[in-house]
Amino acid sequence: MAGMPVPVVRALPLLLLFAAGCGAAAPAPPPAGGARVDTCAVFGDADLKALDLSQGQRMPNKPTGCMLGSPRGFRVFVINEERVTIDDAAKRTQISFSRNEVNGRKGFLAVGEESSCTQGVEFGAGTLHVLANVAGAQVPVDACDLARRVMDVVEPKLPR
Repeated sequence: MAGMPVPVVRALPLLLLFAAGCGAAAPAPPPAGGARVDTCAVFGDADLKALDLSQGQRMPNKPTGCMLGSPRGFRVFVINEERVTIDDAAKRTQISFSRNEVNGRKGFLAVGEESSCTQGVEFGAGTLHVLANVAGAQVPVDACDLARRVMDVVEPKLPR
C-alpha cells in the first residue's frame, strides 16, 4: 500500500462495501413510531429461485431499499417508504391506481408506465413497495403480476 496513490487508498473501502452487497451493513434502527425491515434479507434462496431473481443489493439512494435482478432481464425494487402513506402514493403520477389488500393488510396497485407496476402495503408509519420494472425483459413479463408475486413472499415476513 505504500506505493499506492492516495485516491485509490481512499476508494478501496468504498469498493469493498459496494462489493459486499446486502451483508455490508446492519440496517439502521427504525425511527420512532415506524417500522423497518431488511428488504434484502427477506428473500431466502428458495424464494429467489421461485421468482427467478438473484440476491439483492442495497440501493445507495434508498438505504431502506433493495434491488434484485433477473437473468431474464427484469428488475424488482423492494423499498420501505417510511413516510409515504397509501394516500400519498395515490397522488403520484401513474397510469392507474387502485386500492387492494394483501393478506388482510391495506395496499395499492399502481401502474407507472407500460413496463412498471408497484404493489404496496401499509407498514409501520408508511408503506412497503415492491416495484417491478420489466423493461428489457428477454421474454414478456406482466409487471403487476410479478409485483404481486414478490409481495406475496415479502408481506408474511413483515411485523404486524
